[in-house]
Amino acid sequence: MTSAEDYDVIVCGGGPAGSAMAWALSRQGVRVAVVERSRFPREKVCGDFVEPGGLRILAAMQCLDAVEAGSPIPITHVRSYVESELAYREKIPYYEPRLGLPPHGYIVPRSELDTHLLECARSASASVYEGCTVDRVVREGSVVSVGARFDGKRLELRAPLVVGADGTESIVARSFGLERTDPRYICVSQRGYVEGVAVTGEAATWFYDDIFPGYAWMFPFKGGRANIGVGVLKEASKRYDLSVPKLFQGFIEKLRREHLGCADIRLTRRPLGGIVKSYAGITRNHFDGGLLVGDAGSFADPLTGEGITPGMESALIASDTLVAALEQGRFDAEFLSRFDRDFRGYFDPAMRYLQVIATLMRNRDLREYCLSAIARGFAEATRDPVFARVAGASFGGLELRPSAIMGQVWTKIGHYFAEGSAEVGLALLRGRPVPSGGLVDDVAAWQRGMTRSFLSDPRWHLSWLGDLARTSAQFMWTPRNPRLRGPDQLSRLGFSDTPPSAGDILSTGGGAS
Repeated sequence: MTSAEDYDVIVCGGGPAGSAMAWALSRQGVRVAVVERSRFPREKVCGDFVEPGGLRILAAMQCLDAVEAGSPIPITHVRSYVESELAYREKIPYYEPRLGLPPHGYIVPRSELDTHLLECARSASASVYEGCTVDRVVREGSVVSVGARFDGKRLELRAPLVVGADGTESIVARSFGLERTDPRYICVSQRGYVEGVAVTGEAATWFYDDIFPGYAWMFPFKGGRANIGVGVLKEASKRYDLSVPKLFQGFIEKLRREHLGCADIRLTRRPLGGIVKSYAGITRNHFDGGLLVGDAGSFADPLTGEGITPGMESALIASDTLVAALEQGRFDAEFLSRFDRDFRGYFDPAMRYLQVIATLMRNRDLREYCLSAIARGFAEATRDPVFARVAGASFGGLELRPSAIMGQVWTKIGHYFAEGSAEVGLALLRGRPVPSGGLVDDVAAWQRGMTRSFLSDPRWHLSWLGDLARTSAQFMWTPRNPRLRGPDQLSRLGFSDTPPSAGDILSTGGGAS
């Protein structure tokens, strides 16, 4: 027996992006169904780090109080290691109380965070189907039909619009020919929960030769527990036969040796693996009858893999397109392409800059050079707080201004080359051996890496150079980054005590009923 329901929008997936989408639409009088495969609470492979921009959205959704009722520990400091050496330990320099951003982040297990967010969507009047497995998404005429198994029965939902917010293996993306499998833009990760952590309020990251291109992390939360994990680019893991589970096990041992607060850690449950699809792999996120947001739309940071905040941001931005589509009765791909225009204008100034760095670091043969440059950057950040705040935003800061960062970086590089060249020149004039270290070692490491890369696989090397040239050409020299302000939809939706009525905002005459 099959039951059928009609809505204005069907959202497949009840994670942060799906819940934010359902909340935003419901507050504008749109009839929304959220179809979620799991029953919450459920585990999700993630670093669990909700940074200040994400907390701002939770506050707008009136969800932050529920999160803070669990007494999460504010993350205000960070320590970073390069090849087992402590390279940086300070307050997170780019967390400042500006534009409604709190000066800290929280580590919130997804089993808790996603439950709170889905409840926000339900409270805003979205219909939620938990434990509902979607197995069919098809557009027939001007109506999208979503078929699923729910409570032992067949369920069919119909609407003019569908939103894929159903993760990296999105059935919606697959159904409309937008599945993404390019290993250049996919990260493979494994994370676990540990107890026995004797540190609070301080996140930690590691950059190792064996995990390059990628990194490892330790994010502590209450009760002496922490989220630990490793992530490495899928392209590199395939080319060099890197086993992520082995890297994870090796990291646990390194963590016990290198971090005094983690000497006695022990896993509380079996670690889980997952993948992240980065923003750089987006082709388009619209199609006849719908959009892709969150992980389904590849909205993860190309450098860090962080996806909670950009996923929610993508959903809020997309909500404008969906409301306009319902108002005008336009559900075709041409009309819905305005979402791509809007999210490009919002994300591109930061994401294209990050992609240049991520593309450079794709070349594993350059790991000696890159790890040295990372260590040198941390040393400079320790000496120069302004450099730490501006350039450090590359690794997770919303106040990321590419033009300012490049100005500082090139100034530092100029001084570095001038000093190094002077040192080399002086040694040559005096007939002494050229001193090792510094500029000489960096140039040699770069030359060794480039030579090794070309000789080992000339075809891949030339393809990588082409990607580096292309991403560099697309880099936007802009002094502004809209992400600092947050999506415009927050001011219109997030801080009103009373949701607007359907009659005030939207006539849903485009519904499937």
